[in-house]
Amino acid sequence: MTGPAEVSFCATNLNTLDRLPSSLDSIERIGLALARPFEIVVADGPSDDGARAYLEERARRSARVRLVPHGERNRGYGRRLAFESSVGATIVPFDTSIAYGAEYAELLGAYLRLATDRMLFSEICALPRSSVAGVGGWRDLVGGEDIDLYARVIRRFGVIAYPTGRPDSQSRPMTALDRQMRYVRGSRIGRVARMYAVQRDQIVGANYRVRDLMGFNRRKPWLERVALRGFFTLAFVGSRVRRLRPFDLGPNNYLVFRDALLESIARADYRSLGVALGPPRLLLTADEREYLSRALPRWAEYAGAEPPIVGAK
Repeated sequence: MTGPAEVSFCATNLNTLDRLPSSLDSIERIGLALARPFEIVVADGPSDDGARAYLEERARRSARVRLVPHGERNRGYGRRLAFESSVGATIVPFDTSIAYGAEYAELLGAYLRLATDRMLFSEICALPRSSVAGVGGWRDLVGGEDIDLYARVIRRFGVIAYPTGRPDSQSRPMTALDRQMRYVRGSRIGRVARMYAVQRDQIVGANYRVRDLMGFNRRKPWLERVALRGFFTLAFVGSRVRRLRPFDLGPNNYLVFRDALLESIARADYRSLGVALGPPRLLLTADEREYLSRALPRWAEYAGAEPPIVGAK
C-alpha cells in the first residue's frame, strides 16, 4: 500500500550484521501482512562490521526502509533518533538482533483497530506516537532506555499485556551483555567502562537503589555479592551526578512496569484484542522471580494464578 506511513517500525542498531537481514525480513513480512502503509526506520551507530553498508543497500532497494546514520554508541540516542525520524501514528520498536514470528502481524493489526492510547506489550510492542511524545520520548541512556520510557507510558496511559511466551515467537535473543559488548571495541578497560555506563544508566532508567540490585542477586555466592555491592554503589553514585535524572514513579520503575504487566494479564485485558495466540504468560528469570516474590505485594496472587500467567525464562 502507498501513502504516508501509518506504522513506523523503529530500531537502533550497531554491529548486528550476522542477525540484521533476518530481522528486517521478519519485520517486512509483518508490515506487509498489516495491509497498511508502513516504514522501517533504523538508526545505525558507527557499525564497522558491514551493517551500515547493508542498511544503505537495503534502503536503496526499498522505499520502505530508511537509514538514519549517526556516530553515537548509545542505545537510547538511537531509539530517540529513529522515533524522531519516523512519521507513523503507531510506533513499533524492534530489536535488529531478533527475527519475529509472522503471527505478530495479527496481534498488531488487532491493536491498531482498537485505536487506544495504551501501550501493547508482547514479544513485539507497539505504542501510539502521541503516548511516546506525551511522556517526553526516549532519553539518551546507554542502558535501561526502554524501561525508562515504558514505565512512564504505562503509568500515564496504561497497557494491554499479551506476552505469549511461545518458543517459536522469535529467534533466540542475544544476552544483554552480548548486545552491549557490540557497542564497544578494544581493551578490557573499555569493556569494563561500558559495563559501568550501562549499569549507571539502568539505575537512572529504572530508578533502582543499591538494595534493589542486590535483591536480584541474592542467589549469588557471598564473595560475588560483596564485589557486586561495590560495583553497584559506584554506579549509583555515578547516576546521581548524571545530567539525566530518574523518574520516580514508585518503589522503582521495574516494579511499576512488571506489576502493570501482570495486573493487565490477570485482568484479561488481552481479550479486547480478539486474537487467539494462546494463553498469555510473562517469562521471568529465576533471579527476577526471587526478587519479585519479596518486593511485589501481589506476587503470590500472580504466581498462583490459574492458568499460570508467569513462566520460567
